[in-house]
Amino acid sequence: MTTTTGSHLLIKALRAEGVDTVFGIAGDHFLHLLDVMIDEPIRMIDTRHEQAAVHAADAYSRLLGRPGVVLSTTPGHANAIPGLANAMHSEAPVINIAGSADSANLGRGAMQEFDQVGVAAPVTKGAWQVTSPERIPEYVALAIRTAMAGRRGPVHLTVPHDFQSAEVDSDAALRYMPSEYSNPRLVAGNAEQIEQAIQLLHSAKRPMIFAGAGAGATADPRELSRFVETTRLPLFTEDSARALIPDSHQYGMGFGYLPLNKAAQRIGEADVVLLLGRKLDYMLGFGGNPPFHPRAGRIMVDPSPAEIGRARAAAIGILGDVGPVLTQLADAAAKRKWTETPWVQSLRDTRAAHQRELNELAVEKDPMHPMFVSRTLQEFVDADTPMTFDGGDYCHFFRASFKAEKPRRWLYVSSFGMIGVGLPYALGAQAAFPDKRSVLVVGDGSVGFNAMEFDTALRHNLPVVAVLGNNGIWGIDWQIQRGLFGRTVWTDLLPTRYDLVAKGLGAHGEHVTTAAELEPALKRAFDSRRPALVNVEIDQIISPVAEAAISRKLGSHS
Repeated sequence: MTTTTGSHLLIKALRAEGVDTVFGIAGDHFLHLLDVMIDEPIRMIDTRHEQAAVHAADAYSRLLGRPGVVLSTTPGHANAIPGLANAMHSEAPVINIAGSADSANLGRGAMQEFDQVGVAAPVTKGAWQVTSPERIPEYVALAIRTAMAGRRGPVHLTVPHDFQSAEVDSDAALRYMPSEYSNPRLVAGNAEQIEQAIQLLHSAKRPMIFAGAGAGATADPRELSRFVETTRLPLFTEDSARALIPDSHQYGMGFGYLPLNKAAQRIGEADVVLLLGRKLDYMLGFGGNPPFHPRAGRIMVDPSPAEIGRARAAAIGILGDVGPVLTQLADAAAKRKWTETPWVQSLRDTRAAHQRELNELAVEKDPMHPMFVSRTLQEFVDADTPMTFDGGDYCHFFRASFKAEKPRRWLYVSSFGMIGVGLPYALGAQAAFPDKRSVLVVGDGSVGFNAMEFDTALRHNLPVVAVLGNNGIWGIDWQIQRGLFGRTVWTDLLPTRYDLVAKGLGAHGEHVTTAAELEPALKRAFDSRRPALVNVEIDQIISPVAEAAISRKLGSHS
């Protein structure tokens, strides 16, 4: 029998799953693992905070459609928990691996001991402590299967330090190679329900499709295109599903977030709504009226049985992964004759009119409107550019006006509403697409959470460009406070020179105070080929999202 160490087993198991990049911060309880890993063909990106490491792995995993791995020590694992909570909302298959004190001393007040599995369990799909070094590959297999099956999400493994250095049988990993246990195959839907869904869609006069994170995980853009081109149904995309078909596609209606798309706001007129991996959560009024028409037929396709009928019963609830169900729907639709309804052109007209309204705000004046910054930045990016949006009112204008033309290129704050994810997300995107220039649009409040990650960007040659909107306020809450209470509390900031912060860390920094300075400053930032931050002073403009929030709280749904 040949032997190896638990660390070698762990790395072998990860490599067998195609893992080639890990994020994290060094610490006492996994130093053996780090010492072994540095000699392996694995890219190791160490951040300045474990929460940022999780956010970076979150972005990396969703953009590439495969697990993202984070390593941490015990207090580092505590720092990682908020990132895991966010990853549950973003549905990112993050594999969070933490060391711990030696197994024999756990429960006796061991160094830095706390209930690592217990605190991770509520914010992950599964959390386990490895029970012996020989079983490390088994637990890695379990973790990755769990993260990647159904609605995707984060998982946690605790691997005690002594298990990492323990001598074990080299063949222990062979029992758990992916070819043996295999990730679960994608699950198709019930054939009878497929036909019922097609019949309901075929009879609809004003149908809509909303694709969400569940679609982004498994849907093939070619199959989605085949489906909408056959049925001629209008499609809105959100989360990981953004640009599964391009916004410029004849049936692509853009961003599905209602406050930022007036065409999507017409959901109240739809007689049938097909939800592809899109939850009936608070952003869709839990399926009620508003925003839905009281007699609208809802078709839900979802890989999680818990989501079908959670907030409201569906007319048809198809349990299955969105990818294979889409193929079934497209095949069934091809057997019928479809014509484009006047409704579709009406939605196109609404969307085009809304875009014209936004463009009219992009006036060259001082202080700058966020839309002027958005229009100017659009000249520096293309369909391949990984875009991250993080913050409140400032970023909402960009999300409303930027087109998404290629899938797995858009990242923004999850339904958890955790801001500050932007710079780590953008670093994860840059790691995922090293030959592209990752671009971050971020507010001055949001950037404060993880600004030190510019140091990570420099050390690992991740040339992110951040375009920061600086208006000296926590934008959306400042606006809501003014609208509801007539005064602000804890929502005022200083006009901080974040460009100097970035420069101090070694990045390229620019300070822009007038509209005339913006384009040359952006050009210098992109030409620098280094991590860069452009600190743009903007006007304190309220966004449609804040306006909608004020209206809801005041009891108006108009």
